[in-house]
Amino acid sequence: MCRLAAAAAEGAGRAGATVRLLRVADTMEDPFRPGPTLPAEPSHPVAAPEDVLWADGLVLATPTYFGNVSAPFKAFLDSTARLWAKGMLTDRVVTGMTSAECSYGGREATLLSLYQTAYHWGSWVLGAEPADDDRPGTGRNPYGLSAAYRRGSPPGPAELGNARALGHRLARITGRPTPVLPSVMARPTRVTVVHHAAGTAVRTLAQECAAGARDTGAQVRLRRVPDPSAGGPPADGAQNGQRHRERGTAGWGAPRPPVVTTEDLAWADAVIFGAPSRLGTLSAPLLAHAQSLARTGAGRPLWGKAASAFTVTPHPHAGSESALLAFHHVLFHCGAVVVPPGYTDPASFAAGGNPYGVAHPLSAGERPSPEALLAVRHQGRRTALAGDRLRRTVPDIGPTSPLPARTPAAPAGAGRTSGPHTTTTSLEGR
Repeated sequence: MCRLAAAAAEGAGRAGATVRLLRVADTMEDPFRPGPTLPAEPSHPVAAPEDVLWADGLVLATPTYFGNVSAPFKAFLDSTARLWAKGMLTDRVVTGMTSAECSYGGREATLLSLYQTAYHWGSWVLGAEPADDDRPGTGRNPYGLSAAYRRGSPPGPAELGNARALGHRLARITGRPTPVLPSVMARPTRVTVVHHAAGTAVRTLAQECAAGARDTGAQVRLRRVPDPSAGGPPADGAQNGQRHRERGTAGWGAPRPPVVTTEDLAWADAVIFGAPSRLGTLSAPLLAHAQSLARTGAGRPLWGKAASAFTVTPHPHAGSESALLAFHHVLFHCGAVVVPPGYTDPASFAAGGNPYGVAHPLSAGERPSPEALLAVRHQGRRTALAGDRLRRTVPDIGPTSPLPARTPAAPAGAGRTSGPHTTTTSLEGR
């Protein structure tokens, strides 16, 4: 992993980032990878939990063991718990790399496991570039870099090239200009809330989520995915009721909002999805809409944008976590930056503590609880703030960009800002 991590650091540096390359301490023998070894690598400094605080972006690189991260790397992740408890790990952008001997030996599972830790941190998660033509050499993994482990052989050119591309993408997504370009700030942040509602619970959560986004000053479009099984014309009440619901005003009798279009997604800086969970995934109509984005010919409406999701389940443990995690996979394929609520506000704990997105169990009643409404309102605010930060991203930061001192992190739940650069740490473990 050392050479791949170094390549990712090189790619981030080419994008103008200030980079640290650190290694996770490893005192364990490797019983699964005997045989010839590569020449000794340069000794990189050992990472401490506090090193995470220095960076705007993190590349987490670990080999795959039994479909998961290595034990030393997991120990390092666990060592960040005291920082997490103080809300100090939020709003960093995380991506991942891994290697395994078998093409289907758990590489995707390892990356997704890494990201579950990042969701608990309250960090944002970035996959690989969906349209990167260089990725066929490593299997076009949308979740990050997955490389082949070959005993005694270094990574191949395609793998090193993809590692550089991933580091470069992280630096581009994470970098923000200061002062903000006038053309960017000539308008408020734009947020689209897309939901499929078979009942009133999802609609009510969607309204409250839209209201939370509006709390930040964002412009919000509330849109729905039609249910093919429902049939019939839209509810009466047209424009007055539509404006009523578009303002995010709670009201069970308000007419349904307009059907979502690709233009609604292209218009937005951030997109939030909501739907009931069925058989461990979000509902089929919402998934069909997400899958249709690849066939619209309208470019990449979610690329580089903040995206989040919430759900409703029959019971508390009837798929609320697995459905949201599965939908995050869809967002990675679309090139979005996944922005989970994490534990960035007391409302998240009060609503059940799901770090992947707000979930309301129908066994507690059709009407979402006050705690769930507060939590989804926070999720709307948080995603809108993330969309505001990401729309300020510089597409390509030249290596001669000025590098002012990093601005200290804001309290948990608040938007973080810094100068016109990104600081990136590559953490590599055996």
